Amino acid sequence: MIDIIVSGAMGRMGTKILTEALLHEDISVVGALGNPRSSTIGKELQPGLVLQSDLANISSENAILVDFSTPAATLHHIALAKKIGMPVVIGTTGFSEEQEVAIRDAAKSIPILESHNYGIGMNAFWEILKVATQYLGKDFDIEIIEFHGASKPDVPSGTGNTIASIIAREQGDIPEDVIQYGREQNRSNTRKHHEIGIHSLRGGSYRSDHTVIFAGNGERLEFTHREEDSSIIARGVMWATRFLQGKSPGVYHMADVLDFMRNSQ
Repeated sequence: MIDIIVSGAMGRMGTKILTEALLHEDISVVGALGNPRSSTIGKELQPGLVLQSDLANISSENAILVDFSTPAATLHHIALAKKIGMPVVIGTTGFSEEQEVAIRDAAKSIPILESHNYGIGMNAFWEILKVATQYLGKDFDIEIIEFHGASKPDVPSGTGNTIASIIAREQGDIPEDVIQYGREQNRSNTRKHHEIGIHSLRGGSYRSDHTVIFAGNGERLEFTHREEDSSIIARGVMWATRFLQGKSPGVYHMADVLDFMRNSQ
């Protein structure tokens, strides 16, 4: 049995993870963390599972922390996890470079798995795009279209940026040098060498689409990933916890989980 503690348990992804864990016989939620200032602290979320304000309040022997909270809260939890040797799965985003350095430093003592997207399909999508770029990157122009619902606040999306960065690095480029965010009206606009365009669409209640276009002379390839339900992220988190159990200290990513899945089937 794999015991997990969910931080950010009352958030959009935290609630999905709590629900998803009930579907997996080998995974048990033994703790839940919320904002210490929230009126929901002390609430029973599931039979025997009470929302706590601090990781130190939870009996955590041999548990894995799954953190989808805030950068400050995650760093606080990692400091405690480091003291007791607890593995951590990080789904929190928005870390500063200094905070990322602190995460990498903690990973010298405990295993940490960090990803901006835990969807199994999306992570496979990234690997497919690496192969496509190897074959097509020199001769095809590359454009990315990401489509989210009207309430999506950040433009472009973090996943869209990840896709562009993966492609840029696969071409041997520094992402900041070749990524172009949209295009303003300009009659003299011409593509630069290895330029990667990202275009953001926002509307309705749609979850998300990400399409990568490889446009050549006389032919075009398009790769699209559609996310209809954020529950796919929670399912990926279940795989991440299975992977991280018993691992040595270090920083791990979902590409490692995909290899684990492939080799375990």
